[in-house]
Amino acid sequence: MRNKEEIRLQRVVMALCAILFAVFSFLFVAVYQAPLLEVLYEKVATGKLQYNPYVAGGFISAILTILALWLNKFTAFKREWTALSFIPSVLILTFVTDINRGIYTGEYNYVKWITVFAVGVFAYAAFSFVLRRMLFAKIKNIAMSANRIIWRNLQIFVIMFCLTGFLVNGEENFKREALIHSCYNKGDTEKALKVGYLSNTASQSLTAQRAYILVKEGLLGEKLFEYPQLYGSEGLLPQQKQISPLAPDSVFAMLGTSPASDESSSATLLRAVSLESPSTIAKEYYLSALLLDRRIVDFVDAMGRIYPDTDFKNLPKHYQEAIMLYASISGDTTIVCNNNAMQEQFNAFRTLEIQHEDPFVRGNHIRRKFGRTYWWYYLYGNI
Repeated sequence: MRNKEEIRLQRVVMALCAILFAVFSFLFVAVYQAPLLEVLYEKVATGKLQYNPYVAGGFISAILTILALWLNKFTAFKREWTALSFIPSVLILTFVTDINRGIYTGEYNYVKWITVFAVGVFAYAAFSFVLRRMLFAKIKNIAMSANRIIWRNLQIFVIMFCLTGFLVNGEENFKREALIHSCYNKGDTEKALKVGYLSNTASQSLTAQRAYILVKEGLLGEKLFEYPQLYGSEGLLPQQKQISPLAPDSVFAMLGTSPASDESSSATLLRAVSLESPSTIAKEYYLSALLLDRRIVDFVDAMGRIYPDTDFKNLPKHYQEAIMLYASISGDTTIVCNNNAMQEQFNAFRTLEIQHEDPFVRGNHIRRKFGRTYWWYYLYGNI
């Protein structure tokens, strides 16, 4: 009678373990690592099927769960040790979802994974031998409540799941770049631009990716300084060698030129606007590069050549801010800044400046209200 109860309890425990692992692996693939798996799929897929994270999550979780159930027929992990039968599946799940810039650069840390698999397989074999040959024979007649058995298995799963999260790619910027790429491909521009928009550790690749979206949407001169700019004009263009989901060729094709070896972004953009018929995108990139490098005199001069007859009010917000700041610094009275609302904001900006003597305190205080303006960037940002 007790044998039947033990068998029934073991089936319940195994079923609960299988469900728990399946749910975790599905969420891990379909939600947590979905953007990274999507960029991997785009890189290696030869067909034209659109990547579906839920289909991928369901398929991977089903295969790995079945694998664990099949292996347990031979290892026969029981009772409070049942969760150990999922060690190989956890290792495979971790390996499959460990995606980094190596998919673009061709570099991958195989040594780490050879070590992890070797340790994992050894631990799996050792646990199986010890538990089957030594421990199970001693504890099979020891009564243990179902709740305690389930709780022990849950603890083992928590440890394995934490190790999974620890071993997979931990570069936050690459995850953000993948998420931006995924959101923009799905047409959710607003969500794409919000990814990491408060981060002061954004990578150069992420900054270039955001600039690419802004220029494609015609918003570069309107919203560029609403996001952290840590690299000057070098943050506008991707590196020549692809290291992120943003393909360099897609940007250089819009500019009509490619950078020469070791050429700065500002030099590349100057050549782009010097072409016989430069694109509007090249002009926007170039003007933004001048602003990012604080070349405000060159910016005003370039504006006179690129937009000679455009009314001040019709210019993008950051262009207006830069021209207004230049007029204030240079004292040039020939520049007409006919935007009363912005003029009032600029006056408030200047008034706030004189209220704090310490430059650091002044910069932080002004940032709370004007941190998304070119005025704050030019005078206090990243210096």
